[in-house]
Amino acid sequence: MENILDYVFTMLGCVDERISQPIVMTEAVCTPYTSRKHMSELLFEGYNVPSVTYGIDSVWSYYKNTGSFDADGLIFGSGNSASHLIPIYDARANTEHCKRIGLGALSMEEYLLRLLQLKYPNFPMKITDWQSRELVKRFASVAEDFDNELGCYLAEDNLADKDITVQFPFPMPSLDVRTEEEIQKATERRRELAKNMQQMATKKRQEKVEQRAKELEELLAIRQTKDQSEAGEFVMRLRQAGLASEKDLDEAIASAQQVVSRAQNKELGIEPEEKEAPTFPLVGIPDEELTDAQKQEKRKQMFLKGSHDARERARVEKEKERLKQEELARIDEQRRLHHFDEWLADMQGKRNEVINRMEERRTRRKDLNDRRSHASQVRMRDIADLAATEPAANSSKRRRRGDQDDDFGAEDDDWNVYRDISKETAEEDEEDEAELEKYTKQLELHAPDYLESLDRAARAKIENTTIYRFSEGRQPAILDKPAAPQKIDNAAIVARVAREYQLHLNVERIRVPEIIFRPSLVGLDQAGLLETAEGILKQTGRLSLVSNVFVTGGGFAQVSGILERLHHDIQSVVPVGTPISVRRAADPLRDAWRGAALWCTNEAEAFKASCITRQDHLELGGEYIREHSASNRYYAFPASSRSPSPMEQ
Repeated sequence: MENILDYVFTMLGCVDERISQPIVMTEAVCTPYTSRKHMSELLFEGYNVPSVTYGIDSVWSYYKNTGSFDADGLIFGSGNSASHLIPIYDARANTEHCKRIGLGALSMEEYLLRLLQLKYPNFPMKITDWQSRELVKRFASVAEDFDNELGCYLAEDNLADKDITVQFPFPMPSLDVRTEEEIQKATERRRELAKNMQQMATKKRQEKVEQRAKELEELLAIRQTKDQSEAGEFVMRLRQAGLASEKDLDEAIASAQQVVSRAQNKELGIEPEEKEAPTFPLVGIPDEELTDAQKQEKRKQMFLKGSHDARERARVEKEKERLKQEELARIDEQRRLHHFDEWLADMQGKRNEVINRMEERRTRRKDLNDRRSHASQVRMRDIADLAATEPAANSSKRRRRGDQDDDFGAEDDDWNVYRDISKETAEEDEEDEAELEKYTKQLELHAPDYLESLDRAARAKIENTTIYRFSEGRQPAILDKPAAPQKIDNAAIVARVAREYQLHLNVERIRVPEIIFRPSLVGLDQAGLLETAEGILKQTGRLSLVSNVFVTGGGFAQVSGILERLHHDIQSVVPVGTPISVRRAADPLRDAWRGAALWCTNEAEAFKASCITRQDHLELGGEYIREHSASNRYYAFPASSRSPSPMEQ
């Protein structure tokens, strides 16, 4: 406080050691004597003021707007931490019947902050006290009928006017800011690069073929020298070429000829000839008619024949499946062309069936997290059955249910049961994902309006929920997996990131200031504003107070709708026909100062009589005041209980 007074007196030009002008100081209703004592000591001992007068700020604001204290009235003064109701009658403020409610501007800010933290627990930014104060100041309003308005506040018709979107700063995402011309040039560059890479690959393949052709010529030259040179020289040339025997030479020549021939045929556009089916002449001959070498060759041919037959069966089955799928596709295409409605209904049914299966598995996985759920218990029984019949790792024995020794888990292979179950579930998910994608592509190609209608219905289902309107207002819902393909441009990317940094104020706008009428909303065990005012009317017995209800100060006094609500509520507790008038100060924040200045000027005699001099301070104590029409009451302490001031000591 001393720093504040230093600044004030410096700005007023009071640079001397002694302040020569009398001081008029405002204070709250029923200010504790200790607070007033400290202030008086600071003024008289620190600034050496000649005199000081104390008065209630909201009462002086009342004087500024009415010009006198002659008419009865009821002041509702709201501050930062508390609010007061002060009756005015008998030409003065009667603090004997004033009431305090422990709620002020700070209470609204803290309550809004708590509500927003509960509403947006994962909000990426911290909401500061200053921001909460600004939100209350700009958007809070008092509902005339809170219960009725709360019931229809989130209705679709009201959201357009009631919901307020507050956009916080957000980091700009990475965007593709290129123009259409730049994108087209980049596409052309990619095509040119791909063309160059293809040419390089073709050149490398040509070089490889030429190298193989050269190797083939060298191998054929080695073959031709066999009959023209000695055996030792032929073997030496084989070794120089990296070949161990004449058989390896023949295989190398055949491989090189195959590569060169294939390349030449491809260059000339000649289709490759089909390979002749392998023969296995020894398979059908009895072993008694074969030599030992032939028997060994027969076993080799039997193995090769088995592999060949298996591949042939797989090829035939694959071809059958291909033909079957082609026939089904042809029939499906005919149905689409001639019976489109039936085809569309069938596709919708198949797609919905796949989605239902996937949804059932997701629900089942969610239930498995709860060990007491039915799905979790069934799964544990299945695992127990599999473990009981799973063969042991090092034994041919099987576990049976009911055995005395349960050694499941002793071997690492026992835990493969869980892996097998998870693998089956993953395979089912992959199959359904592929099937769903197939149906979606068909519908996207031939019935895009249907997919868009699905998305519209899904969004409407989300947007019609109360919890979505409460947290997201009237904004369109964002689908995690939309049925129709979505075109994501830069504007959509920025809008999605911006939504993560948005707050929606709707119910909070009327819920926050409602605490002055219902303190129980914030856990305060105290009567609300109406009950407190009604108590003052009963204690004083003066219904004339409601004919001049005056609202001033900060906090609740500046919230829009407070006048209408007070008029409506007071009307419900006074007799029919009682005149009621509720008004706000012209300047709720500064009229206290203006009223004090006006009172000192207009009521000069009363001002002089109410001044406390330094002598009064020393003789009567720092808590002493001279009462006047705008001051608190003063009740002197018993002489034995009052501690002497420092100057008296």
